[in-house]
Amino acid sequence: MSEVMALGTAPAEVPAQGEVAAQAEVTAQAEVAATPAQEALWWVHQRAARKSVYHVTWRLGCASPPDLTALRTAWQAVVDRHDALRMGLVSADGVVRACVAERVAAPVRSVVVDDPGSLPVPSLLARIAEEVHDEPLPLERPPLARLVAVQVADEHELLLTAHHSVVDGWAIRLVLDDLSTAYETALRGDQPTFETPAPSFAQYALDQHAAGEKGKWRKAIEHWRTALDGACAVTVAPDRPARATPGSPGTTLRYTISPEAAHGLQAHAKTAGTTSFAVVLGALQAVLARGGAGGDVTVGTPAANRLTARDQKLVGYLTNLVVARATVTDDDTIADVVGRARDSLWQLLSHQSAPYPKVFKELPEPTRAALGDMPPIVLTYLGPLSSGLRLGTIPLTAHQSPNRAARADFTIGYWDTDIGVVVEVEYNTDRYDRPTALRLLHDLDTVLAADPGHPVTSLATRTKTTDTLPTPATPGFVGPPWENGDGGRRPHPDVDLPPAVTRTWEQVLGHPPAGPDQDFFAAGGSSLTVLHLAAALESATGTRLDLVTWLADPTPRRIADHLAGTTTPDTTLVVLNDAEGPHLHLVHGAGGSPQDFRALVDALPDWHITASQDRTTHTTVTDLAATYRADLAAAGRRPDVVAGWSFGGLVAHELAAEPATEVAAEPANTALLLIDTPPPTGYPDQPDPAGFAASLDLPPTPRPRSEDDDLAVRALAACLAVAGEEVPAWALVERWHAYRRHARAGAAHTSSRRIHAPTTVIAADITDADLDHWRARLPADTRVVRVDTDHWGVVRSPEVADAVRRLRRTP
Repeated sequence: MSEVMALGTAPAEVPAQGEVAAQAEVTAQAEVAATPAQEALWWVHQRAARKSVYHVTWRLGCASPPDLTALRTAWQAVVDRHDALRMGLVSADGVVRACVAERVAAPVRSVVVDDPGSLPVPSLLARIAEEVHDEPLPLERPPLARLVAVQVADEHELLLTAHHSVVDGWAIRLVLDDLSTAYETALRGDQPTFETPAPSFAQYALDQHAAGEKGKWRKAIEHWRTALDGACAVTVAPDRPARATPGSPGTTLRYTISPEAAHGLQAHAKTAGTTSFAVVLGALQAVLARGGAGGDVTVGTPAANRLTARDQKLVGYLTNLVVARATVTDDDTIADVVGRARDSLWQLLSHQSAPYPKVFKELPEPTRAALGDMPPIVLTYLGPLSSGLRLGTIPLTAHQSPNRAARADFTIGYWDTDIGVVVEVEYNTDRYDRPTALRLLHDLDTVLAADPGHPVTSLATRTKTTDTLPTPATPGFVGPPWENGDGGRRPHPDVDLPPAVTRTWEQVLGHPPAGPDQDFFAAGGSSLTVLHLAAALESATGTRLDLVTWLADPTPRRIADHLAGTTTPDTTLVVLNDAEGPHLHLVHGAGGSPQDFRALVDALPDWHITASQDRTTHTTVTDLAATYRADLAAAGRRPDVVAGWSFGGLVAHELAAEPATEVAAEPANTALLLIDTPPPTGYPDQPDPAGFAASLDLPPTPRPRSEDDDLAVRALAACLAVAGEEVPAWALVERWHAYRRHARAGAAHTSSRRIHAPTTVIAADITDADLDHWRARLPADTRVVRVDTDHWGVVRSPEVADAVRRLRRTP
């Protein structure tokens, strides 16, 4: 789980709210200035490499299946109740504002994997949660919270994901309590109602600005200016140099502290007369001081900042970051450190209301530089927030957070459970390996288990620490610096390849590139391993490879160009083979790419071969053909043969039916090759997941089902990952959208145009009736060749040899 209540008490019982207003279908918007904390998160979101960095997902195991009809009714009622859940963030003229919708549709999506086969159910549930967590939440588009029901075999989970700018952990618990109440009402067939209105987060935002204008934070800000004067950030020494910015790659792990440490935690708290949080904070400060960074230690702490009865009932983002500073000397015992942590917490509590962005802005420039924008080590106490969770009468269990991005070097949260004290740490995987994170937790365990009178200097800890922040990324460079120790300088790809490119190439293909111009497919790549490469590259650099652009020239050099930002395609035309022979132009299948024709290209080494690559959003065959025709004309060379496979044959037919007169005034003599293309007679549009899987050479895996296509594709990515085929969900979703757009265009396309150019039709799955329809639109001497393969094999070796032979004989 993500952060929340570091300090303060547990949320009070929330009285339910008055009757939900009638659900209007048209949304009205109201605007207020965003809170300082919201504004800060908006700016972090803009520059974060991984936009999910401030997604908060509670992954909740259900003891029995939920009723989805009641759940959908209940979730809509909860979103209607709380204005923070209907809030989006926009920026105009440099000012971030919160837009609150009067009503917004809040569907509960569901995804089911009926039979996971040999895939472990726990692993598949965890991976689906990661993919759902990563799904974009555009800040300008409410609701910034979503609920997904997941079923794998007989196991059920709920995934509640929200952007941190509209909720904190305390707020999510309030939301879940309301959801439980509303669910029970909906199960009875009644519309959920609540006894009292919920407090307004929009009003809270207005109050925040009024407090700032009236100077109510001035005393607290002056306190922090004094308390943090000369402070610097302290962090664990990294396993390798890398940027430490919010949105870096990350993961989480859970750790249950030893019985000895749990007993020691209670003993330290009793001796010092304080809370467990002061003890854990002191123990962490002792570990950091012992690691070599020195005795002046800082740790970030999210304070609950809910100081009134209204605030304790308010759904919204109220948590405020504060920095706990401590001095640890060589003469200190553990009790000394814990005692000072206890005393510092009283000051911290007294000044927690001043928004940290305002505090940070007021600090002297040297202190800001030494602390950095975000404390690299953050500690939070989650209290009872995840205890006693229910959906009506269904017990819920909070599972490990599915985060893939890190907000800091280490964000450590802990809470009490029936089995002991559980710690969950989110850490930056660019900078740290799992053993380093575990070593930090083991050292924390060691300090907690030690006697209060134990000298700090004799603690047997192994964590190494530093007070040196990493060098920031080169200004203006969107992607990460090359990992060659040159401070972000980009090497010229003619001289050398960036190490990240070489490593990802070797990781995917099993060998480093033979040179900067080696063809990925000639080196052993395939349609599926293209997606593996994209996933590995994004993991290594935080940058998504533009597959549409790169597939036209799939070489390491072009990856380097993309990372350096030097690729700016402005045409749909790509050259696949720049020979001097006859000109063959290829048109892709639905959702496909020029690589569909790789075997055909290899079989024609002497041909000049070009292809159309869809970089448009066109939704009709005629519009797509017009764009492809214009780009062909701009190149100034008419093809001798136009070939299209499947959907691409419909586009190729349009290209042949209307010659590119811009190239030459005389009638076209371009030959046409149709490869297993359905005729342009129109047909019902039906989603074809099996066809999509076949188009990517996906291995046999469970096929998730969902009413939401994107969710189904993300769950498919999870199935592939658990099966050992790591494919980025975003790439699969993009391919699916292109596939469906092309499939809809093909289904809707009708044409009775008859062309007179020499034509060959290669038939695999199309029927004799389909061929009859084609004969009415093609020359009488059209050659028809039926091959013994399926729709997908017809463009691949060995069946592709048939197409090549017929193509060479085309007049």
